[in-house]
Amino acid sequence: MILVLICSVFIPSISCEKELESKVYSDLTAENFFQTEKDFNAALVALYSSFSIDWGDTDPGIGVWYTALYNANNRTYLMRSELTTDELWNDWDANLLNFTWGPATYSETNASTYSRIRYVARATDIIDKIEKSSVNDLIRKRYLAEAKTLRAWLMYILFDFFGPVNVKIEPETLSDTKIIPRWSTNAYTDMIEQDLTEAINTDELPEAYNGTANWGRVSKGLARTLLLKLYMHQKDWAKAEAIGKDIINSGAYSLNPSYEDVFVTSGNKELIYAIVSNKAVKNYFMQHLFPGNYAQGNAGKKSIERGGGWYGYSMPWEFYDKFEDGDIRKDVIITEYKNTGGNLVDRNSGLRGAIPLKYTSIEGQGNGPDYAIDWVIYRYADVLLSVAEAINEQRGPSDAYPYVNQVRDRAGVPAWSNLTKEEFRNAILDERGRELFCEGHRRQDLIRHGKFIQKAKERGATSAGSKHILFPIPTAVILEGKGIIEQNPGY
Repeated sequence: MILVLICSVFIPSISCEKELESKVYSDLTAENFFQTEKDFNAALVALYSSFSIDWGDTDPGIGVWYTALYNANNRTYLMRSELTTDELWNDWDANLLNFTWGPATYSETNASTYSRIRYVARATDIIDKIEKSSVNDLIRKRYLAEAKTLRAWLMYILFDFFGPVNVKIEPETLSDTKIIPRWSTNAYTDMIEQDLTEAINTDELPEAYNGTANWGRVSKGLARTLLLKLYMHQKDWAKAEAIGKDIINSGAYSLNPSYEDVFVTSGNKELIYAIVSNKAVKNYFMQHLFPGNYAQGNAGKKSIERGGGWYGYSMPWEFYDKFEDGDIRKDVIITEYKNTGGNLVDRNSGLRGAIPLKYTSIEGQGNGPDYAIDWVIYRYADVLLSVAEAINEQRGPSDAYPYVNQVRDRAGVPAWSNLTKEEFRNAILDERGRELFCEGHRRQDLIRHGKFIQKAKERGATSAGSKHILFPIPTAVILEGKGIIEQNPGY
């Protein structure tokens, strides 16, 4: 299984090279590779390694170490999607907290979300080799759909943070060091849509892998969800509604009766995609949440007893107060704890913010800092809320209630009714925050609703401005581009 391969790959860091260079270096040739399914599997290891909760990986092409996209370090795609919002406060990076980052703020590995542009080129190379392979057609088509989904996912992440960038998707250009300009938005999003649509239309790609030995691999459900994310990002409401309903009507997914169990049970039917954790690939997020003198607190059905943590992240009380009385989703958030001296600490006695644990299965796994817990990326509740939002934007809330009220019913809070279109729009943003906190969606949601900069200013980030809706292209890339690659406006 590919996940085993990912966990075993290690290439020592050699030296830093320019991020702009997208040449694919390889000792593999058409004569000695892509002759079997095992070869396909091995080829995808480098692509899957980007989507990791471990600290990072070394680019096998140039020997440069990059932070993984979904680990808990504050420089990753996941954490910058949370730490720049009102749902999570950080104590370690003043630039993220105060919106004072710039093109030269971070080094290459600290700007490694942009560095994943190299992996788009690598995906293109893999797709080309799979297409030319003589391996059994059924196997070849499945792996081709998998590789295209991973390429589209990488392209979407880059687009989300930086806007359209200068990716290479033509195999014959991969060894060409000529610098090309950034794509237009339409051409770039069309390419993502094309890859995902082709994957979805591949009969050989399974609808879902939940509950199977292949849990953690790309599925048709993930491809559809990424397309939903793209359409929501672009506010293409009709397409978003349609693809969201395709996910719903597939019958592959459903809400878990227990909110807490969504984050406890690996491969449950609510999960569309999660990064699988094991003894080799650990989840460090929880270690960032606990105060140094933590001893015991309650979350969900469990008493969480463990040693102190690094206390880098916390949920602001203003965000916690968005939860309604009786909302069971609050149960997985620790709001008070006993310290090592046996004293109770809460918001009135020094706890600067709530502890958004969510993954209560750390109970019984020791004191950390690392835990073998799957990290949820996309799930069915997000789809229901997205469809509701898309419907409201087109026709008002009447037809949207059945989707959002499924989520609210599980949370134990009253169903919605009789809202205006504007009231529903504001309410769905808060509902997404309560349902999806600390899952990496908040930045996208605030930007889509036009409140990303407003929320930053409200919490004291006076430097926040419209330019911060995108991150800057790293200075090294602009200098190397010699006027060919344009910087994002305002930087």
